[in-house]
Amino acid sequence: MRERGRPLGIVGLVALVALVLVAVYLIKGNPSAATEEPVAATEAPKVGSAAPGFKAMDIDGEPASLEDYRGRPVWLLFQATWCSICRAELPDVEEAAEDIDIVAIYLREDRGLVTDYAERLDLTIRNVPDPIGEISLRYLANSVPTHYFIDAEGNVASILKGAVSAEEIAAQLDLVGAGAGAEG
Repeated sequence: MRERGRPLGIVGLVALVALVLVAVYLIKGNPSAATEEPVAATEAPKVGSAAPGFKAMDIDGEPASLEDYRGRPVWLLFQATWCSICRAELPDVEEAAEDIDIVAIYLREDRGLVTDYAERLDLTIRNVPDPIGEISLRYLANSVPTHYFIDAEGNVASILKGAVSAEEIAAQLDLVGAGAGAEG
């Protein structure tokens, strides 16, 4: 009797999993349809390679894309509102914003949460929620904080994981030509 119930149980389990996946797809939609560019996450961007493009909305409802920064260096900072290390380095990040455009991308966090966080901390850097993780997938940024420094040509100049000090930030800004002594 037990043997006859096992195949039926397996079929039921498979049907339940399929039903859940379909429900999630219908509720959240197709994540790759959110932008015009297909998401390819076979490998992380490497230093010297072109930085992957992205399109999203910042907390002010304005469109944000890597194209917005064409011709100037940009710092992509992957972080999260719950990350204490991210919060600890924000004063140095905010100070660096005088020399380089910074886009803080919040892994799997929605606009309301990120807006509240940015307002409470009085952040002036650009804040972009990544609620379905599409941007972080393009960069394979699976830990926070992760820092991508991108040069004016749109190439990845350096990648740092973990907290960065003011000295490390200054060195990265010099690397991409955005340091205090840089012209432009």
